[in-house]
Amino acid sequence: MNLLYRGGDASALTSTPVTAIREYDGVNHVPLTPPAGATSLFIVLAESDVLTGYQWPDGVIPRADQIGWFGSHAISLLAADTPGGGGPAGELLLDATVESAACLTIQIPGAPGDGRPTWILGDDNASVLGTTTILG
Repeated sequence: MNLLYRGGDASALTSTPVTAIREYDGVNHVPLTPPAGATSLFIVLAESDVLTGYQWPDGVIPRADQIGWFGSHAISLLAADTPGGGGPAGELLLDATVESAACLTIQIPGAPGDGRPTWILGDDNASVLGTTTILG
């Protein structure tokens, strides 16, 4: 899965952009860590051969998913992001109890001091390419 963000400040990207990793066993929901910085990207890996659906909380924007099998393993990969701003992000609701799940939170830095979120290419609402947009 490739997710490409635009508007991030690469100079502010640390060598360890993963700000949290949490693991859970036997759950049907995954708590998300509070968003931090300009944009927080949530990656959830769930081990289950019966998971067929999920629901992100309000304010968290679904990005990509692969529900089902990864090779010979029943591992689903779900990704979403949200603008920073503190406060709890809520929890990802799963339609089945999974054997185990892990949630990684990755901080995508924004432009210094503007407090606005970066945006992702492919987002129909925020990533409209125009004549003044230059991709590098």
